[in-house]
Amino acid sequence: MIKKRIILIIVLYLIIGNTVQAQQKWSLNQCISYAIENNINLKEYEILEKLSLEDAQQAKRNMLPGIGASTSAGLSFGRSADPNTNDYINTEFFSSNFELSSSIAVFDGFRIQNQIKYQQFRKQASEYNRINATDDLAFDVMVAFFDVVYYKGMLGIANEQVEASKLSLKTTEKKVEVGLKAKTDLLEMRANLEREELNKIQIENTLETATLKLKQLMNFVSAEEMELVDKSSVVISEQVAQPRQLFEQYTGWSPYYRSIEANVKATEKGLAISRSSLYPSIYANGSISTGFYETNTDSLGNTVPFGNQWKNNKNQYVGASLSIPVFSRWGNRSEVKKAKLELERAKNNLDDERQKLFFEMVNNLTELEALYKEHSQYVKRTEVDELAFRAAEKKFDQGLIDINDYYVAKNRLANTQSQVLRSRTQWEIKMKLLQFYRGQRFWEAAPSNSPEGEKKSND
Repeated sequence: MIKKRIILIIVLYLIIGNTVQAQQKWSLNQCISYAIENNINLKEYEILEKLSLEDAQQAKRNMLPGIGASTSAGLSFGRSADPNTNDYINTEFFSSNFELSSSIAVFDGFRIQNQIKYQQFRKQASEYNRINATDDLAFDVMVAFFDVVYYKGMLGIANEQVEASKLSLKTTEKKVEVGLKAKTDLLEMRANLEREELNKIQIENTLETATLKLKQLMNFVSAEEMELVDKSSVVISEQVAQPRQLFEQYTGWSPYYRSIEANVKATEKGLAISRSSLYPSIYANGSISTGFYETNTDSLGNTVPFGNQWKNNKNQYVGASLSIPVFSRWGNRSEVKKAKLELERAKNNLDDERQKLFFEMVNNLTELEALYKEHSQYVKRTEVDELAFRAAEKKFDQGLIDINDYYVAKNRLANTQSQVLRSRTQWEIKMKLLQFYRGQRFWEAAPSNSPEGEKKSND
């Protein structure tokens, strides 16, 4: 019996040990890297990029001549034309034809050249869209990550509040027993403890929802609990940046902005393609053909063999064709007008995005500065509220203040602590956004314990 218990304990120890070792601690960069590799929506952008690459390659292939081969065979009955003499005969006969033809555009109003450039710009836009989608995913994961960190911090504050209330409740119970405290104070403290327990449960539920959202963005299909590690060791400081200079720097490399520029350039080439329909087009054509006819006979009335007819009936053709658009019910010019309007629309969209990006950047810089000031003030206030709560706690124990004043000091400290946590997490998000504006993808940075990583963190 003792041996069985020992074996059971060893097995449980191994299972628990393996579970603890298997549980991975996730940093922000690890979460983002995992999401980029496994997110389903990114695969859609990868497919679209491959499609645009194939369109660009096909546009170049369209400069090659087109080659076609055809053959036909048939058995004629009754009255039909003799392929040799073109006379009508009433004889049943077999015939077959073979043809190889080719055509190439000599001039088509530079339509093919403009289509090549059009598809190249579309390919660039598709590539930028994929990179921008990756960046958006990284920021979505970052926000979700800090949401989890924030609510874990809030849960820690809530736990401290509950533990402090439980300790105060035990002290009050003893004092009520000896008549040093009123029973109403005890009832009030129990009611407040229940409120704090409820608040703790609500924060736990919110934390679970935030964690689920992070897992969804990462496509992390696992029931195991995620243990996040916030490795950021940056010291909150005031950041000064010139919006105009930062804006020019960002638009110089931003995949989002460059995708819009590529769409404008593609629209310009679309206008050039529409204009090509107003020009004449010249095509060079050539073909070689031969045939076999059962009515082709020699002097003895025997059908000439297939090999001889293949050589004798061979026909070559070389020529050119010219097509001039004379009148198409204004269809071509209408397409040109619409292409001009599309170009105007694309340029207007570019100007609109520039304006939105600039004011969004100004707003983020303003919020970054405000968060720095808020955090600094809340840190100072926390020190004061901590001292005020300790003093209120002693006074309440001594009966110098009532329970309402005690809970005012206690709740004020908890609120200030939560504001410190909120301002810090939001400042970190805005700070990483500022780094991104400068061209630094923080999730691709060197590890924080390396000199390069420390330098990037302090920038």
